[in-house]
Amino acid sequence: MLKRTLLIICIFAFGLSASAQFRLGPTVGFNFNRQIHKSNSYRFENIFSSQFGYSIGAIGDLVITDYLSLQPELIYTFKGGQYDLEESIVTENFQSRLGYISMPISLVAKKDVKWGYLVAGAGGYISKLMFSSYSLDQNNVNVSAGSLRVGGDFNADQIRAWDAGVKVRAGIELKKGFFVNAFYDIGAYDINPQFTTTRNKTVGVQTGFIFSLTEEDRYERFENFYEF
Repeated sequence: MLKRTLLIICIFAFGLSASAQFRLGPTVGFNFNRQIHKSNSYRFENIFSSQFGYSIGAIGDLVITDYLSLQPELIYTFKGGQYDLEESIVTENFQSRLGYISMPISLVAKKDVKWGYLVAGAGGYISKLMFSSYSLDQNNVNVSAGSLRVGGDFNADQIRAWDAGVKVRAGIELKKGFFVNAFYDIGAYDINPQFTTTRNKTVGVQTGFIFSLTEEDRYERFENFYEF
């Protein structure tokens, strides 16, 4: 189902780009991801802490009106989780690293403030797990490490291959294309095939430069682009 949804999103985005102004550019960012765990009988409050990550990829800007755009992204992003436990007879430290190919698509509103735009938007994202690693220490001795077992088997696997959720963001964009956004990704899909429910929640900052692909758009965005 997730693969079918991703294909529909791609067809929709490329179809719109063929009949409207479309800009494209690189983007990079950093984030802090916190995994939220709970079961039917227990919520793991204040156990899991944030894990630092980063992202790199490309962002598009499909102009709908002067103040409204559809912005698809294709990024590689690192997330993960960690916790430290100190019991009377054992201490335990767990840390995981997760690398996803992610495709967020946001509907973005823009307010013109002469030098640029104030922007705010929201949309959905879908992600495919490409890399995973973990390390588990007990009493300061490593007892397990390696790649997480990927799949949906309750007895054998440790993480699902797909993630999905909602992305909200706000920031500024200069009329020449440079932008800075703060964002919050809220995972809506359980990535844990075992008895606990696990979701990713991520806050971060993203920056980049969106290039105009047509001379007409470049000229409209800043009148002194051409030297007469």
